[in-house]
Amino acid sequence: TPTQIIFGTDTLKNTNIHVKSLGKKCLIITGKKAMKKFGHLDRLKKILIEDDYQVEIYDNISNDAKSSEVNKASEICRKKNIDFIIGLGGGSSIDAAKAISVGFDVENIESLIGKNLRDEKKSIPLVAIPTTAGTGSEVTKGAIITDVNKNFKSGIRGKQIFPKIAIIDPLLSLTMPNEVAATTGFDAFTHLFESYLAKKSNYFTDILSFEGLKIILNKLPESLNKPKDLTLRSQICFAALLGGINVGNASTCLPHRLQQAMGSVKEIHQPHARGLASLYPFWINKVYKYRKKKIENLKKF
Repeated sequence: TPTQIIFGTDTLKNTNIHVKSLGKKCLIITGKKAMKKFGHLDRLKKILIEDDYQVEIYDNISNDAKSSEVNKASEICRKKNIDFIIGLGGGSSIDAAKAISVGFDVENIESLIGKNLRDEKKSIPLVAIPTTAGTGSEVTKGAIITDVNKNFKSGIRGKQIFPKIAIIDPLLSLTMPNEVAATTGFDAFTHLFESYLAKKSNYFTDILSFEGLKIILNKLPESLNKPKDLTLRSQICFAALLGGINVGNASTCLPHRLQQAMGSVKEIHQPHARGLASLYPFWINKVYKYRKKKIENLKKF
């Protein structure tokens, strides 16, 4: 995992220090409402501007990041000669930022969707600051984007997609609505569970899955009942981080591929984790006989 991980309460306040080696021209990528509503965007902007960073903002990322949005932000990178990008928000904002980091020098991002990047492909340094606890996108090498021309939702993948730095401040996750906390928490569970069953799983990833699943299964319900408990929320953020590390090393299984396809169909479109939840009962019944021993090992939790 090449990403420098900075984890802890109130680590956002030192963002200006963590990014000092990346340059002075920054583009913040975020969603349309939540980061402004909860004050996270203004706070981050202030931290950087007070230390003489030049800050541009693109705050129009949809809940499912769209190629048209990525193309518009990539144009800002070219015109403003951006040194580094910050993705602030949930998985879609961070995935969009990741796509922009490799899309700055191509005519359109659609040409990269569904593909693995060439080793020589250049990228702009990326800093990921998640405000939800589940996607793990802050430490993975994939960016899920919807091609609006083909109505095709898929990933851009490659080592260049890994963020340079991940700043994980559990305080930011306290502003999540409970429904978002529940769905992203389930997303974290799926990353830990699928990477545990995946063919590419290994002893190292199994250890991370055990630790993360133990936290999610025991602490997620409690954290939903105590949404302002920072200790509980910090544990969920940590489990989500472990899930992201495992996705980057062992990948996921069939439900994630199916959900990506579902995300392109208007009639059955729903948030990522809800789509996964709809698939899980059938998939687990099918996969159980192939991974019985590993699944049985989880009963102790």
